[in-house]
Amino acid sequence: MHSQEQLIKTPVNCVSSAPVILDPNTANPHLVVSDDLTSVKWTGNKQLLPDNPERFDWYPCVLGSEGFNSGTHCWDVEVKESQYWSIGVTAALNQRKGWDFFKSDVCCVYYNQKVLPEFGFSVKQNLERVRVDLDYDRGTVSFSDPVTNAHLHTFTTTFTDTVLPFFWCRSDSLTILPFSSQWSASF
Repeated sequence: MHSQEQLIKTPVNCVSSAPVILDPNTANPHLVVSDDLTSVKWTGNKQLLPDNPERFDWYPCVLGSEGFNSGTHCWDVEVKESQYWSIGVTAALNQRKGWDFFKSDVCCVYYNQKVLPEFGFSVKQNLERVRVDLDYDRGTVSFSDPVTNAHLHTFTTTFTDTVLPFFWCRSDSLTILPFSSQWSASF
């Protein structure tokens, strides 16, 4: 693995037209999306929500409201409040009903989960934050720890469809933070 190469790339020059916000219409009924659409909280109680086609009904996931089909985009997620999480990107057309979501078109990192081992990269350390750095045109999704600037993992693929941020939350909460280059070290 060429992790040294990947460490050189920092997401300081991200071109993100707007901060990532959540789409409550996609949230699994066990998830509560905050009023400002920047955090998601797991609840043991299933809410009575319409079973619209875009809503997850099996996995405890919610998607970002804006899809990307070009450019570079970064967002930071505070994960310290959650014992079980997964974050990444998925194709906008990916199946959201039933068990099929993680079968294709997902690039993610996850923590403390035994259910997703073949679908992403397992993070061993308990982190405060995770940075997602999507370069659509180059076909890369990189994950790093913005607190220590440690590289976690990079997926390389060819995107042919709009991709959306996704968040898997099975305990407590996840919060999308405003992207700040102050968390990026200069190499």
